[in-house]
Formats: sequence, C-alpha cells, structure tokens
Amino acid sequence: MDRFVAGLEAEAENAFSAVIDGLRVLDRKYWIRPQFDILHGARYHRMGEIRFHGDGKTYRVFGYFGPAKLYFTMLIGCEKKRNLKHEMDLAAGRRDFAEANKSLLYEFEF
Repeated sequence: MDRFVAGLEAEAENAFSAVIDGLRVLDRKYWIRPQFDILHGARYHRMGEIRFHGDGKTYRVFGYFGPAKLYFTMLIGCEKKRNLKHEMDLAAGRRDFAEANKSLLYEFEF
C-alpha cells in the first residue's frame, strides 16, 4: 500500500485521503457505495473495496475486515480496469498471509 499511495498524483491522493477519513468515522453498516463495496464470492470472504477517483482515473483498494473487530486491513491498491479478478485474487492471497502473520501488520497513515 505504501508504494501504491506514493505513486498517486496529488488529486488522487487527496481523494483517497478524503474517502479514508470519511469511512474512518462511520459505523461499518454505513460503508456503502459509492465509496465502498463488498466483494462477492467464497474466495473473497470478509473482503471489500474502497473506491475513489482522481486525476481522471478510477481506483480500487482491496482489503478485508480484520484481524480485529473494527479493523479494515488494506491489501492492494490499483487503477480500475475492466476486470480486476487478478488483483482481487492477489488481495485474497495477501489476506490469507496477513491472517497467518498478524505481527507484520501496521496502521496506515498519510
């Protein structure tokens, strides 16, 4: 995630920061479109995507709810393309790794 954010242009980084700041103060039940959506499918259990736009592009940040209550762990960020199955599968693999290696997780800050 650090490299993803470092590669964003200013407008996109500001948009991402604004969405994160908004979600941070909302109860989970209010994490809905257009800023957030749940991923569907058995492989993507407890996973969702943070959605934002900036610099004329659309972005997705895939993550999961965990490892503790009220946590959302961001796993991978990418520019939105037609089919993000590869990125979603990569995020699912990172979720499994994160669950097995919780000591490697850290709080993300701008």
